[in-house]
Amino acid sequence: MNDAPTEGEAGPFFMGRLPFFLLLIPAMIGTFATGFLTYRHIVLTSHVGKVGQSFLCRANGRIDCDSILLTDYAVLFGYFPSAVLGLMGFAFVLWLTINALANQRMRKVSWTLLVLYFFAAIGFSWYYAYIMMFEVDIICTWCIVSHVMNLFCLITVLVISIKNREEFLLPEISTLAERIYFVMGGIAVALLIFFVAGMWEKSLSFEDAKSKFEDLANDPAVILAVLKGSPTYEVPVGPADPVFGLTTAPYPIVMFTDFQCPVCPKVEAFLRQLVALNPNELKLVHKNLPLSKDCNKSVLEATGFHPMACPAARAAYAAFLLGGSRPFWQYSDLLFSNQKHLENARLAEFAQKVGLDMSKFTELLKPDSPAAKKVEEDVELAVKLRLSSTPQLFFEGKRLPENFKGAYLEDAIEELIKANYPEKSNFKLNKAGPLK
Repeated sequence: MNDAPTEGEAGPFFMGRLPFFLLLIPAMIGTFATGFLTYRHIVLTSHVGKVGQSFLCRANGRIDCDSILLTDYAVLFGYFPSAVLGLMGFAFVLWLTINALANQRMRKVSWTLLVLYFFAAIGFSWYYAYIMMFEVDIICTWCIVSHVMNLFCLITVLVISIKNREEFLLPEISTLAERIYFVMGGIAVALLIFFVAGMWEKSLSFEDAKSKFEDLANDPAVILAVLKGSPTYEVPVGPADPVFGLTTAPYPIVMFTDFQCPVCPKVEAFLRQLVALNPNELKLVHKNLPLSKDCNKSVLEATGFHPMACPAARAAYAAFLLGGSRPFWQYSDLLFSNQKHLENARLAEFAQKVGLDMSKFTELLKPDSPAAKKVEEDVELAVKLRLSSTPQLFFEGKRLPENFKGAYLEDAIEELIKANYPEKSNFKLNKAGPLK
């Protein structure tokens, strides 16, 4: 015989709402306290650094929440953060109380689970209270808040259960499906919190490890060791190469460029700024590496990555042959700023803007012109050096890794000068700042 009332029947419901309201408030306080401790634990263990001081937890004498969160006692079995387990528990209690307040049919099973939960939770609270008093000799005030909430809730459920013990004899009126949903839903909420906290900690740990790896990889000593251990290349620089800066500067930075490469203008602008800040030491030397089969046979694609790269390279070098470095860099700027809309007609338009002799410029665009031959020579050198992408940088015979950007690139240049020239052991570059 099924004692559960039919739909619409009032039924003999277990208790009223007041006991659940009494538990809802400490459950919310406990959720906040354990949630806050979970946040601090994840941030501290992931980055092993300081986070902002908090109310009730400012380091003062024996009071120091962060120190406890970084002890071995803050993790159970080497894996389960105690703060996360506390958060899961209070979230489970919130699930039980809110559902019981919303659905009176679930109050008996909810109360039964609350009694069982707080008997288990108080054991953990006593354990960690003992650890604080006798093992670590440090007090975590937010931990105490969560332990007090556990104790208050246990006393509450015991007193109310004893006072209303006869109501436990009331028949269970929730269906089996409702009870399964209720219990499994609470467990799912708790596990979801654990999963989210774990994934968050792993993501922060990964970012922390990545940051530390990048810091190590770009440490000046490591940079120098990497460069010293890398091959030394012969990259000739002569009067036929466009130069930004003083031609008498002793240290050339050689850059292989494609005028349709989206990264090249950013790197070139950074290097030109660096040269401008160090005019008596550095100069930037331009070499061509168009990624187009039109003039680069190492490119496998039928049309190459950048179909206008070869005409653009010939046009820029034509500007150099007709006027020297100054019109070359002016023409180069026009190519980079319009690289998404390059076409043959625009090459002539740029030549007019720079003030070139148009008849001579047109002749130099032909495939057998001196400009075309210089581009071919640069490409042959790039193929010999096994270059297949742009930009590519060489300094003091060393190929600078592509991950060396901004300050790391400056460090590499500075360290190579100091290593190759003993008289420059105290050499310092004027830094250009971050690469944008």
